[in-house]
Amino acid sequence: MKVIKPLRILTLGLCLTGSYAWAQTPGAAVEAHLPGELSAEDVLNGVYPFGPSPKVEFHDQSEGLAADRLGKIPAPGVHPRILISPDQLPDLRRRLKETENGRDLWATMNLRVDAALGKPGTWGAEFYSLLAAGNQPAVEAALLKNKGLPGGFGHYQPYLTAMTLEAFRCLINEDKAGGERAAAALTTYSKLVMQVLEQVDKSPLNDDVWRARNTQPATGKWYDGQGGRDIVGYHLLGYAYDFTAPFMTEGQRAVTRKAISKATQGKLWMGARLPHHFRNWNWVAIGLQSPLMALAIEGEEGYDPRVYKLGVEIARDYLTYGISASGSSTEAVGYTGFGLYWCNPFVVAATRRGDMLLTNSHHRAMIDWYVQSLDPQGGKWTSHGDGGDSGPGPGTLLMWRYFFPNDAEIDFLWQEYVKGSKGKPFGGAPHMIEALLYATDGIKDAANKPIDYASGAKLNLPLSWFDPIRSSLITRNAWTPDAAKVEFECRTDSFCASHEHADRGNFTLAALGRDWAKENFRSIETRHHNNILVDGMGQGFWPGPGKWLGLKENKWATIAACDAKESYDWLWPKELETEKPDFVRFKYARWSDYPKLAAATAKRFEGLKAERDPRPTVAEQWQGFEKTGPRMWDEDSWPVRYPHNPVERAFRTIAFIRDAKPYLLVVDDIQKDDKERLYEWLMQTGTNTAMATSRDSDILLCDATVKRDSNGIAAPQKGERQLLVRILDLKDPALDRDFQSRPSVRLETFDRKDTLVREVQGLSGARSFGLDMRLVIASRSVAPDFKILMFPHRKGDSLPVTTWNADRTKLTIENDGVKDEISFAKGPDGRTRVQVTRAGEAIGLP
Repeated sequence: MKVIKPLRILTLGLCLTGSYAWAQTPGAAVEAHLPGELSAEDVLNGVYPFGPSPKVEFHDQSEGLAADRLGKIPAPGVHPRILISPDQLPDLRRRLKETENGRDLWATMNLRVDAALGKPGTWGAEFYSLLAAGNQPAVEAALLKNKGLPGGFGHYQPYLTAMTLEAFRCLINEDKAGGERAAAALTTYSKLVMQVLEQVDKSPLNDDVWRARNTQPATGKWYDGQGGRDIVGYHLLGYAYDFTAPFMTEGQRAVTRKAISKATQGKLWMGARLPHHFRNWNWVAIGLQSPLMALAIEGEEGYDPRVYKLGVEIARDYLTYGISASGSSTEAVGYTGFGLYWCNPFVVAATRRGDMLLTNSHHRAMIDWYVQSLDPQGGKWTSHGDGGDSGPGPGTLLMWRYFFPNDAEIDFLWQEYVKGSKGKPFGGAPHMIEALLYATDGIKDAANKPIDYASGAKLNLPLSWFDPIRSSLITRNAWTPDAAKVEFECRTDSFCASHEHADRGNFTLAALGRDWAKENFRSIETRHHNNILVDGMGQGFWPGPGKWLGLKENKWATIAACDAKESYDWLWPKELETEKPDFVRFKYARWSDYPKLAAATAKRFEGLKAERDPRPTVAEQWQGFEKTGPRMWDEDSWPVRYPHNPVERAFRTIAFIRDAKPYLLVVDDIQKDDKERLYEWLMQTGTNTAMATSRDSDILLCDATVKRDSNGIAAPQKGERQLLVRILDLKDPALDRDFQSRPSVRLETFDRKDTLVREVQGLSGARSFGLDMRLVIASRSVAPDFKILMFPHRKGDSLPVTTWNADRTKLTIENDGVKDEISFAKGPDGRTRVQVTRAGEAIGLP
């Protein structure tokens, strides 16, 4: 594939920059969008300036769908209609009353709404009363006095959430008086919305609700600085109208419809101006709040059907390119789930209208990914990137369980979610509206009890799962709570700044009901992952794509390998921070923080040569899609790479033996140059870890909660869980006189704190996630040749006996009469070829 040379790209950028005008020049017309971009009208009318995106196959997978639960869309003006129709309300009332989840959700909702709207003496209760009274001047005076709207209802749940749930409560209770009060309150609130939206329309870039914000000089009004997306609560104004409309007069409806129309008609949102394959991360999913809200006035005055049509296109693109055919997202389970709070309701709404997104094969395959990423101990998920230690949300799981009521995997996932929440699945203030709509009990056995899936054993699930798009592997030895599970990943699909980390070749290990090598929530650097540092330096952030070298499996073993060299060699700063000071976007409030960041980035990399990343997997995503300047996150273009921590090689091979006594072997071929360096092999253990012994090459880790001896050293008792970490190979300094520089093995407690800090961000210190622990196995050598064996077991179990041949090219591992012979042959590229032989059967990678 021909790659556009960096000079050509930079020259094009300079030419475009020179043609741009400053949008806020006094007396100049306010620009609705950036020069060179398509107008919102063009995009909504179907103008698409790009060539075809890479083709990705998907199909309709409607097996198991309870299609009758989708309902039928009522006539225009009849509400509710977005996610449920009036004729479905009796069944919903029954489910909220008769099902376990329904009762729990209903009780939780009432407590939260009462606290937000009904607690005497609170600003939230006062504001709701003022709204319901309809005295707009009094409302605005109170807003000024209290310096804005009442506080939020939860994470990304503004005050409007409580008003929406109050309307829902009145609808379910058939509470005419409460509903009329909610109608009056929403009508007054809609008038406030109109004030903000009218101001926003006078601001630059106002045809995109994700960009539009009131940036005019301060007026002393309560709405100074408000954004259009904020005041409508993302999609909540639509939900609130949908639930309140049955109680409204026609005049009240007209006011609220006008506000929803103002926020949606002729407007775009995040992802709308992008090529199809760019629409692949959680902000795109969140942006579906716009067409979701628009459906509240479907068929009524002010409705723009183009908004819904574009929403379907974007949602389909997100499922096509953001979710692989194997079900894996471009992001971790946690961050994907955050975007699904907005994506999934639109998916259901579209499916109700005949656009079958809910049965998209990629969407259905996510269930497999969620099941496979579940840790054996249950109630906990592991994936990679931001949110990598988080699981799915209750709304997503209940949606699947409601529409696919006989799917045992979905039922199993819900049970595991409840287990992880310690029996309180709706604690912690989750998004509730969709969960309320989909409240239902799960599959029952003949005795009318929940099915016991035996930690997944009864589902006949495969022991391994691999996504060739993300190069992500999950494998285990059994579906039992004590099983061993390994994840190994080397993202090969990276092409921009994202929620990924500097962790190519990262592995995790769970066994005996706990994590031994864990993933972290949002720690982006190599030092906080199960990787290797060279003289304290890890992979670049962002590291760009790695290389997957292969995967082989048989009944008792999995072997896989990857190449992380280029992830050490290069780094991507955030691309927007590499632009010149006069870059056009820097002139707008949307990107006003970036000139300082760009200046700091230029200083940080002063003297280093930058280039557009030419790697084929990156170039093929961007090449040919430069027209109109589309940017991921509305910020970043083709990544610019800088030299970082160049190494000669950085291969990692894992061999996971999945029998009754499983073990994991990790082989690292890493070398920076021909000088002796400090190489640190890291394994993040978490704080519930202690070192029981460290003798010769054997380290025994255990739970920190075990008994201690008189010296305070952990002393596990018979039957308690342990992890043997055996150093099979590790090189020392070449000269005897330098042997004293050989580092000791250590299990260290440390402040898991970012080191990537920019002073211009105004941070007093780096972001910290508190105390954590990690195992460090270090080597001072030219090439450490780490070979590390991990064997989970319980105190008193027999330990493996390992024996090398004379030239250390073959290792025998024997335990309880089972013998494995492992050969290590160094290839011409410096990668060790690992082959495991058992009872005459061999498995290995070429």
